[in-house]
Amino acid sequence: MISVRKYSRVTRNSLLALLLLGLFIATHAFLHALQNHCIRISHSSTRIRAVQDIFDRTKSKLKGDNQSQLINTTGSSATLKSPSIPYVIQRIGRGNKKEIEELTRLCIDVFFNEQTIDRNSGAERVRTQRATPWKAVQLAYLRNSQAGDILARNAFKKNQRVDIIVARRVLYDSYLAESKQNCVQDYDQIYNKDQVAVVDDQTKLVLGEIIGYCEVIEKNFGLGEMSSGKPVPYLANLSVSKSARQSGVGSKLLEVSEDVVRDWKAGHATMVLQVEEDNTDAIRFYKKRGWQFVYADPTCRRYDTSGFFLKESRITKYAMVKQIESNRGNRDDSSAGGEKTTMRLAADKLKKMWFVSR
Repeated sequence: MISVRKYSRVTRNSLLALLLLGLFIATHAFLHALQNHCIRISHSSTRIRAVQDIFDRTKSKLKGDNQSQLINTTGSSATLKSPSIPYVIQRIGRGNKKEIEELTRLCIDVFFNEQTIDRNSGAERVRTQRATPWKAVQLAYLRNSQAGDILARNAFKKNQRVDIIVARRVLYDSYLAESKQNCVQDYDQIYNKDQVAVVDDQTKLVLGEIIGYCEVIEKNFGLGEMSSGKPVPYLANLSVSKSARQSGVGSKLLEVSEDVVRDWKAGHATMVLQVEEDNTDAIRFYKKRGWQFVYADPTCRRYDTSGFFLKESRITKYAMVKQIESNRGNRDDSSAGGEKTTMRLAADKLKKMWFVSR
């Protein structure tokens, strides 16, 4: 009787081990298939542009055109005068569903997925590192979560002031140009236009993918003695694709965000943002453009995608503010000057109380 019990116990353990092994193999196969599916979806547009790139180059050679004077379908100048790329800034308000999905994909890849520049084809393309199956699931969750938050805000907080600002790459494409919706209507609105060479009437410039994005939200944000009890303009999610950096995209997004706040005509004298303490490049970027430290908040959290499971880790964030100059005499100069002096004194006091200078 004892030997039978021992045998049955061993049999149950063996069956349990085989069951767990089968479950592990099935889970791994499922995650691998999901990863391949996500990669196929995310890179489908890239493959289409690559095929179109080959077709356009072949067509240009047959016509005898000098392709080095045009912008290819990836948007980088074939003359390679500088790393700058041409782009257009757009204010899209709250954005539609398609725009929100595109900008959230950019934002999550910039912050959570390492990007590299591929120059093998003679044109710069951004490639995201191939993620492990579990990280691909994490990134998909983050994209869906951010897009869901924006869509929910659009649906349930319609009275909240929100403006989304995007930078779109300018491309040369004679086929997409057939749609006037994608065409660049005004040549003067292109930044880095020296990278664009229009040689004849057949050359068409169109708007490509989003390469930079930020949003300005009116929300309550505690600034100690600087707080007036009213919502303040909050700059969030400033992100620029790696291929578009050093082209002035981030600086121009900041400038337009200030114009957005002025256009609200709500009497705001400052803007506020938060930046993580280990993001030293962003800190230098903001300081160079007139943003000032106010205090450090060590209670903030951010997502961590380094492990098998997505988790939140504690991080210190710096609150930074910038004074907004009024334009076109919309506000009284004396009252504005007094308010700015008061805000500056309060900011200095808060920095002495809370912030340790670097």
